[in-house]
Formats: sequence, C-alpha cells, structure tokens
Amino acid sequence: MKKIRYIILSSLLFFVFISYAYAAPTSSISVNKSQVEAGQSVTATVTIKNAAAWNIKINGTGNTNGCSTSAADATSNGKNTTKSFTLTCKANSTGVIRIAYSGDATSEDGANVSVSGSKAITVVAPRVKSNNNNLRSLSVDGGEISPEFNQDTLEYTVSFEPGTEKVTINAEKADGYASLNGTGEKDVVEGDNRFEIVVTSETGNSKTYVINVVVKEYAPINVTVDGLTYSVVRKKDNLVKPDNFEESSVQIGDDTVAAFYNEKLGKTLVGLKDENGLIHLFEYNDGEYSKFYELKSNQLIINIIKMDSKLIPKNYSKYEFKFNDEILDGYKIDSKSKFVVVYGIDEVTGEKNLYQIDTQNNTIQLFNNDYEKILTKYNNLGYIVCGALAFIILIEFVIILLSKNKRKKFVKKVKNEKIEKVKEEAIKDAKKDTIESKKNEKSEKKLDK
Repeated sequence: MKKIRYIILSSLLFFVFISYAYAAPTSSISVNKSQVEAGQSVTATVTIKNAAAWNIKINGTGNTNGCSTSAADATSNGKNTTKSFTLTCKANSTGVIRIAYSGDATSEDGANVSVSGSKAITVVAPRVKSNNNNLRSLSVDGGEISPEFNQDTLEYTVSFEPGTEKVTINAEKADGYASLNGTGEKDVVEGDNRFEIVVTSETGNSKTYVINVVVKEYAPINVTVDGLTYSVVRKKDNLVKPDNFEESSVQIGDDTVAAFYNEKLGKTLVGLKDENGLIHLFEYNDGEYSKFYELKSNQLIINIIKMDSKLIPKNYSKYEFKFNDEILDGYKIDSKSKFVVVYGIDEVTGEKNLYQIDTQNNTIQLFNNDYEKILTKYNNLGYIVCGALAFIILIEFVIILLSKNKRKKFVKKVKNEKIEKVKEEAIKDAKKDTIESKKNEKSEKKLDK
C-alpha cells in the first residue's frame, strides 16, 4: 500500500515539475486609473510572464492623441523571465480611451503563443477644482482645546501639567483634495508653545490654524535683580547655550536648575525670565545675579566686566551705546565718536583687556591707545604754539608801550624846546620894543626943546 502511494506521489510531483518547467508564456494588462478627466493622462502596464523572447505592440485609441509603443527582445541567457512594458496616453476630450496590446511570446522550450488584451478608460469633463481649505476637526491627545473647535475659528489654547514634554496634534481636512501640514507629535517645553496647522486647498489657497500648547510651570523661583522681578528657568530646553560654555547645573534652593559654565571665565550662567516672558542669561554666584553681556565680532567673543577707574583712558568719558539691541555702558573720547572702549574677558583665552567697539559696524578689537597718544602730542604742541604766540604778543605790546613813552618824551621835549624858543623870542622882542620906545622918547624931548 505504501509503495502504491509513493508511486502516485512521485508521478504527481513529476507532472507538476514538468508543467512548471514548460509553462507557456502568459500576459496581462492593467491601468492606473479607470477614469480620467479630459486633459489628464492614464498609464497602462502590459506584463509578460514565462517568456524568453517577445514581440509586443501597445496602442491607445479613442479620445486621445496618438500614443503607441513596441518591444521586441529576448533574454541574454535564453531563460524565461517576467517583463513589463508601459504606455501613457493623454485624454483630449470626453469619451473612452482603449489601450490594447498584441503580439507573441516564446518560452525557453520554444513554445510560441500569441498574446493580446485591452483596457477601456472613461474620460469625463474636468472637475471644477475645490477652494475648500477648512478643517473638519482639530484636537490634541490628552487635552481639551479652547474654544470648542469651529472651522472658522483660527486660534486655540490647550493646557498640560508640568513636566509634559510631548503632545500629539490631530486634524482632519474638510476636503479630500486639500493638503494638510503641521499635525503629529510635537516637542513642548514649559510655558507657551505655538504650533501652526496649515490647510491648502486644491486651488492653492492656504488657511492657518494655531494651537497654543501651554505647559504649566512648577512653583516659580522668583528673584529680584536691579529692582526687577524674574523667575528662574529650570530646563535647558528653554535656554540657548552661549559659545565657549558647557552645559551644567546649579542648586538653587531645593531645585536643580539648568546652567552653563565657562572654566576660563570661572562663571556660571542661569536663565531668568522677565515679566514679559523674555529669557535672559545672568551670572550666578552664591545667590547673587548679574546681567551677562556677551559681545561677538568675527572670531572674538568677550564678556563685559566692570572697568576700574584707573583703566579709563585719559580724556574719555562714560556714554551709553547700543550693540546688537543691547544698551551698554562704555567710554568715548567725545559724544560724536563711533568708537567705544569697554573692559572685558576673552572667553577663549580668559585674558582681560580694554576693547574698542565700532558701534557703526558692530565690530570689536583690542583697544589701541595710539589715538590718545597722538591727541596728547598734538595738544602739547598746541600748548607750545599758543605759549609762543602769547610771548610774541607780549613782546610786541611792551615794545609798543616803550615806543609810546619814548614818543611822549620826545613830543614833550619838542614842546618844551618850542616854548623856550618862543620865550626867548618874546624877550628879545620886548627888549627891542623897550629900546625903540626909549629912542622915541628921546626924539620927542628934542623936538620939544
């Protein structure tokens, strides 16, 4: 009995093997769309199996512009294979497109068969494109958005408990032809997290829905710095690490707070959030906070520190200046100068120096004192020139005074000489008159006699 079963099974396997080894070529056709709009295209795929050689033609007829292709080839090793051929036709009007193929295929055992087939595609009038860019629904896993969803309400808020790090936003578009972006799993941090969900209609018009995910903070650590109130930022995700600093942490009260540390500077930075929600970096030292100022220019990064009065360059005065939207204190030669001198530490080398800032171009370089030296040199030269001019003017003034006195004496002398001469002349004239008078008297006496 077992022997009979063995013979029957062997025979069946033999016939199956023979059938497989010498299976005749087969063919089929498929299309990517059974219906298209006028102006659209459809692609047909013809597949030949169990063929070592083939000669196929594919044609598109009906409501399409002429489209056809052909393929005649054989396998390189003469063995059976499966091959596919495609033809794309564009619909030019409503109606029907028929894509048909015909030809023959030969298997590796030499069996040759004719192959053929066809597919019909309906062509309809173009559909008017949709302008619908609304959402059908909007939600956040584990939270309830407020207000309740309405396709015409564009902004929503949802709150989560402290420690939440991820949320999932779900949305469904109202129109199947529209596109949707902005959904899925999102990372969140303490405070406000804004996410946009954009729906774009088939015609290209977009509508933006906004979800504000508010992650509640733990009890805030409030501190006061320079009369202003801040809250300590606990997580590093809310902070931007400065260059040349490493991530670290610091213990403030009972809380471990994210921090940054620079060994060269010996400084620890923490984040403080102001009353407007803006985060700033502050230097932290045993419960004391001071604003951290970092200036960058090319490869130079300095941390501004307080300048000792002995370091202030001669003839420089204190002025406020603006650098990258920060208002800082520095020193200028005069109010109109665009150059400001500050005292700072190079965050790479740890060296302290005076630095000169070009406030017009926001560049930084080591302070060069040559300008001051030149200014002092010219000031001293000015003093010398002014002194020399004053001396010359004084000499001229003395000469003028002396000349004036001498002239007065001369004039006086001339006057005196003239007076004496006039006196002498007057005396002479008087004597002459006296003599004449006496002569006249004598003459008159003689006549009387």
